[in-house]
Amino acid sequence: MTTIKIIPDTTQSTVVKTVLTAGQPAPTPTAVRWSPTFQATGLTFTGTNSTYPTYNSYYVKSGQLVSFWIYVNMTTVTNFGTGQFKVDLPYPPIDSTSNHFNGWVWVNPSLPADDLNGHIQVVADHISGSQTLDFHWLQATTSNPKPIIESILSQGSPVTLTTASRLYVNGTYITAS
Repeated sequence: MTTIKIIPDTTQSTVVKTVLTAGQPAPTPTAVRWSPTFQATGLTFTGTNSTYPTYNSYYVKSGQLVSFWIYVNMTTVTNFGTGQFKVDLPYPPIDSTSNHFNGWVWVNPSLPADDLNGHIQVVADHISGSQTLDFHWLQATTSNPKPIIESILSQGSPVTLTTASRLYVNGTYITAS
């Protein structure tokens, strides 16, 4: 006899269910290549298909849990624009959540990663009800004490990106379905 156990999560407005079947192995999640939308005001690039800037991005979905790795290769960018850099998650997050994910920008791969123009740490987040991640860099405020705050990541703030630059972000979140 197969036993199914359903565990509701009553802490969310949407019910999250975990179904376990005794004696049955869990399905093996598979990495899926996908190209999330890469955008910013004025951003243009020539890449399509395998040369699209986010072509080598991946996600794994198991039930409502999604782990993702987004890689943005700037090789085909012709204009970095003036707006905040953004990418989309593979699935909409569960209602009433806002997530923050760590990432980094390798500004100039020909320099050591620890030099200022080598790489910077960034944060990607979304507001409740959105599937779009906004990129920010971390900086100290002028107030005292000096907490670390987010500032919009755009061309020239805090670094100037080139076609050699790379942007990475990864994380795990719960989907709406």
